[in-house]
Amino acid sequence: MTTLLKSALLAAAGLLFAFAPAAHADTTIQGAGSTFVAPIMAKWIQVYNQQHPDVKIDYQAIGSGGGIHNLTDKTIQFAGSDAPMTDDQLKQAGAAVLHLPEVAGPVVMSYNLPQLKNKLVLDGKTIAGIYLGTISHWNDPQIAALNPGANLPNLPILVAHRSEGSGTTYIFTGYLSQVSADWKSKVGQNTSVSWPTGRGGKGSDGVAAIIKNTAGAIGYVEYAYAINGHLPVASLQNKDGKPVDPSIDGVVAASKAVVADLPADFRLPIIDPTGPDAYPISGFTYLIIYKDLGYLKDRQKALQTVKFLQWILTDGQQYAEGLQYAKLGDDMRNKVLDELKQATFDGQPLLKD
Repeated sequence: MTTLLKSALLAAAGLLFAFAPAAHADTTIQGAGSTFVAPIMAKWIQVYNQQHPDVKIDYQAIGSGGGIHNLTDKTIQFAGSDAPMTDDQLKQAGAAVLHLPEVAGPVVMSYNLPQLKNKLVLDGKTIAGIYLGTISHWNDPQIAALNPGANLPNLPILVAHRSEGSGTTYIFTGYLSQVSADWKSKVGQNTSVSWPTGRGGKGSDGVAAIIKNTAGAIGYVEYAYAINGHLPVASLQNKDGKPVDPSIDGVVAASKAVVADLPADFRLPIIDPTGPDAYPISGFTYLIIYKDLGYLKDRQKALQTVKFLQWILTDGQQYAEGLQYAKLGDDMRNKVLDELKQATFDGQPLLKD
């Protein structure tokens, strides 16, 4: 073999090596939806990306309604939602989906009343009256009766609510429908409703901004947004007639009160349960995926999506309480993990026992 031929062969081999695909190319996973879960989702992604640098995860907090819409359009791999999909949405999905509760958390009533030195106490009927517009000032007798001796100002109430489809809205309006017949008949429960009064903000951060910047405002947000915004939160009178501050223990107590009625698909609200320590406005936030991920045409992407969700339900649970979420109990977590094992790619299980 001539020297020239050897050089040519070596050069060809070099070109083949240069254009050979990488053995472990990065996998990109896209999720979108709930703003309720955004604080802990950011933490999960940060830690998981550190542990798995070959997996890139992006999550857009566009609201639960947007997440479900994008999942149905198959432009993302998983949706985050505080509202389970409705029967109509399940039909529109065109194939089976899995609802996977990941954590639970409280929806809180935050307000802007600098002159009020006491913690505000509210009950369901009063909150419904405020959001119906029938209670319009802070010194209304119904609010005063729940806050004896408090310095309630003669100040108009500005109601803040979500402007887009939201699972937090679904939880909140479900609570109002449970405690107020007027709300149930006139407005009802949904991710997006026709609000009788108030100003809309995009995302929980948008609602929190309205409250923070407007004297006399009140709104519903996920607890982490109230804490991050340094906003006061009201104590809520629960079904047992006891004022309860939002807390992880209160959410756990509420979850325990309803878990006996847990349906097979996990679509269960945690609103206004019995129990002296139960916080009345709580909810699961869900990871939602198609049961069969064959539509992705990429088994590695499907596998890495399911592995990320499995990590959230196991190692990721340790980050919940530090960000004001309630982690799943052992029995609940095991049931959800069993559900995740139903995920397939072209009919073949993605996770092994």
